[in-house]
Amino acid sequence: MRKLLTLFFISLFILSCSDKKKIPKGILTQPKMQAVLWDMISTGEFLTAYVLNKDSIDKMTESSKLYGQTLQFHHITREEFDKSYLYYRQHPALMKIILDSLSKKQVTPIEIPGPQMDTIKKNNILRPQDTLRKRLLKRSVL
Repeated sequence: MRKLLTLFFISLFILSCSDKKKIPKGILTQPKMQAVLWDMISTGEFLTAYVLNKDSIDKMTESSKLYGQTLQFHHITREEFDKSYLYYRQHPALMKIILDSLSKKQVTPIEIPGPQMDTIKKNNILRPQDTLRKRLLKRSVL
């Protein structure tokens, strides 16, 4: 009995020390899930901005069509995506890594630089009274 109890605790210890970040078979890897989520979010934004604001279309049909094209682009099925999404939602530490990488990937608008003055020219800007003073000084020197 004592050997059996010792064996049980040793096996429990070994199982508890296993790699918790190992993703089960049938679940998308983190980089793949990140890419799919990025495209799904982008598809949702496209739908909201350009498609769903029209009254003449069937919104559910158009949404499922575009989301289906996004999943088809990544060569996965809806079931694979749902199973993977549920897995990552049940493991918040792994989902946090994916979402953090998505927030870093967020596209920021590009600033178009306006005309900039050279720092030397900026410091040597002449005011009207300065130009008059320089003219007077030039005449007096000559």
